[in-house]
Amino acid sequence: MEVSHTQDGFWVLSGYVDQEYDDAQATMKRAKEQFIKANPLIDSAKVVVVNGEFEHGKDD
Repeated sequence: MEVSHTQDGFWVLSGYVDQEYDDAQATMKRAKEQFIKANPLIDSAKVVVVNGEFEHGKDD
């Protein structure tokens, strides 16, 4: 997983989940839970997961 941070305060966890072998939704949920647990000072509402590649816009 790759971790990105946007200027407006969101943390984006992105990566590819092979849906043939893993349940993407469950995997992304676990990744978010583990990230929040490892970073308890981060607002959990500002953590987003993306199955795929996250590309910053030109203003990020």
